[in-house]
Amino acid sequence: MAIFKKSPRPRMPHETSWLRRLVITFSVLLGAAAILAGFWFLSQLGPKSVDYISISEQAVIPDEVKALQQESVQLEAQLEEILSMRDANEQDVALLKQALDLQEEYLSKISRADSDATRRRDELNKRYQDLAAEGMRQRSMLLETEAEKLARNQEYEAAREKYLAALEAQNEINENFPLSSSYNIGRSSRLDRQAQFLVAEPLYRSSVEMEAEADELILKEDWDTAELRLKEAISIQDQLNREYRGTNQASVSRLEELRVKLVGIRSGQSYVEVQRLSDLADQSQAKVENLQAASLYQEAARQQRILNDKYPDSPYASSERVAEYQRKSQTAQSFELGLEIERNDDRLTRLLSERRTFEAVEVIAALRRDIQQMEEVFPRSSLNDEELQVKIRYLNLVQNDLGFIQDRIYSALLPIPEVDGWKMLRTEVPQALYSLIMGINPSRNSGDLNPVDSVSWTEAKSFCDRLAWIMGKPVRLPSENEFRLALGRLRYVVLEDHVWSAANTRGLAEPVATKEPFASGFHDLLGNVSEWLESMDRFEDEDARHIGGHAQDRLEAIFTVPVRDAPRAERNRMTGFRVVIAVD
Repeated sequence: MAIFKKSPRPRMPHETSWLRRLVITFSVLLGAAAILAGFWFLSQLGPKSVDYISISEQAVIPDEVKALQQESVQLEAQLEEILSMRDANEQDVALLKQALDLQEEYLSKISRADSDATRRRDELNKRYQDLAAEGMRQRSMLLETEAEKLARNQEYEAAREKYLAALEAQNEINENFPLSSSYNIGRSSRLDRQAQFLVAEPLYRSSVEMEAEADELILKEDWDTAELRLKEAISIQDQLNREYRGTNQASVSRLEELRVKLVGIRSGQSYVEVQRLSDLADQSQAKVENLQAASLYQEAARQQRILNDKYPDSPYASSERVAEYQRKSQTAQSFELGLEIERNDDRLTRLLSERRTFEAVEVIAALRRDIQQMEEVFPRSSLNDEELQVKIRYLNLVQNDLGFIQDRIYSALLPIPEVDGWKMLRTEVPQALYSLIMGINPSRNSGDLNPVDSVSWTEAKSFCDRLAWIMGKPVRLPSENEFRLALGRLRYVVLEDHVWSAANTRGLAEPVATKEPFASGFHDLLGNVSEWLESMDRFEDEDARHIGGHAQDRLEAIFTVPVRDAPRAERNRMTGFRVVIAVD
């Protein structure tokens, strides 16, 4: 008979879910219990609560130990009573030390910490050190006062002993009583410096005295003795620098100055010889013995070069002095040639002023030759005149036009009303004349007969200088007074007949002398271009002035005869000039 087993009943889904939830819940509870157990275990390892009552009962201080602190307190109270009646003495300090020692013994015998007892111990220690150090401090201060008085009386050795005693007392305070108010490292350093100063000061004074004595011996030209004194001064200063570096008497710069002075003494004899030669040369030149003077100056230059080479650090070494003696030598040698150049220059000026231009050309050639010789043979001579060189080179350049230029200028001059000795150009300087004199034309409104424009005050003055060379007479810009005298009164003047202005131009200057002249005969004093003035009443770094208005001004403004300021280097297309020339 077949046996049939009953197959197990499959679990229902709701049964499986319930079992899983039960397992999870159990696991969570078990984990929480483990965490709580861990916290409990850790808490057992941390600090425990203290039962201060039980501790106090266990740490009872014996009466004999308590008696130590009580005795310390009584001693302090006893000291307070004493100090209320008098100043402290050594016995009082000993009393306070006994109170401190008892407090220390008390703290050493108790088995637990006592912050109040410790604080009292520290206060007693501070008070003890203050009291114990006070006497030393007063003694140190008294010694310092005595030392200062002795130092003022220049009793340096006695003063130094007092300072050292004061320093010793202060050092004892600093070493033994560091908590006291008298502790002062800075004061120790200062007292030490003062003591060193008093050793260094006599040495320094001795060095200075020896230097002064050496200076006097130098004046007497006692070179050997002066050198010995200066060596002693140097030796002392060197000692000061090595052994007393922190004092005021130590000085590297003074030592170097003394060494330079020593070199000066050694070179002094050579310098005296140089000076002797120079003085002899000056005397010869004063007697117009020029060749003798030149020879002496040349020898002085040679001796000075030897001194420079042998003693380069000497205060008497000087390359400038060599150059000066050479200059004087060449000046003396070229004296006659210089006189010839000067005479010919005066003659040239006279010939040109007399309009003898043909003879002037011959003198120009002679001057060129002599000036060239002066430059080549005597380049260091003070008789080389750079301005004269420029003048002769210029006159040589325009020598063929000298007569033409003079004729043109003289024909264009008119007298200035109420002014003697000067005449003024009747027109503004035209571009053709400016180009002829200066070799360039800076004008932007170009035209030979147009007034020169875009010319600075400085350039106008250069024109005057060159024209003065050609004329052999002074030439300059007009003053404001000369300009106004030439202009005259304007009350009944119809300006349109005399003036180029904004009313009758396109804003550009017109050719000179194309309008009617003013009553004095001068053209274009107003309008056309404004004209530079001499500005003699102003400093060289101040602006210059120009006058008269220009072609871009309205007639109403020109009628006021405007005077404007401008930098001396300014170039303006509406600014030109005219000149005045001495005629006497």
